[in-house]
Amino acid sequence: MKKIISLCFVILFIFLLTGCEAEKNGAKKVKQEKGEEVIKCTRTAAGMNNATASLNYTIYYKGDYVTKSVSIERVKSSDSSVLDQYESAYKKVFQNYKDIDYYDNTVDRTSDTVTSTTVINYEKVDTSKILELEGENANVYEEDGKVKKDTLVSFFKKYGAKCE
Repeated sequence: MKKIISLCFVILFIFLLTGCEAEKNGAKKVKQEKGEEVIKCTRTAAGMNNATASLNYTIYYKGDYVTKSVSIERVKSSDSSVLDQYESAYKKVFQNYKDIDYYDNTVDRTSDTVTSTTVINYEKVDTSKILELEGENANVYEEDGKVKKDTLVSFFKKYGAKCE
């Protein structure tokens, strides 16, 4: 149980840093704009109390700064009570962000998977609202509200993701 709660807090923190315009089926169609480059980061986790997780983060950027990001986190388990816990945790975490424009999250559930998808458009989102929720400490935002690509990549790597 403690592992699930700890993982939920890590997932929450990661989701607070990543996001954008989500579709109902969990598949994201985020258009790569002219001049944007892309970095993909992935991580898997097994042995999490009858569950495995697949974490995928796509970072869109121009120059040194992130323009938008898409996070897709899938937790798979044959134990419905484990899925119930993850679904509830994801929904609770993102409840506070539901009214922030350009910070979108969907949580989808199938018989063996919970998928949380977060899309953040950093060029349009009101980062001051995010900082009100998260606080000034331990966040990836610069003073001007921008996010540096290298800072976000380092953050994902710190938690075990591999970025290409």
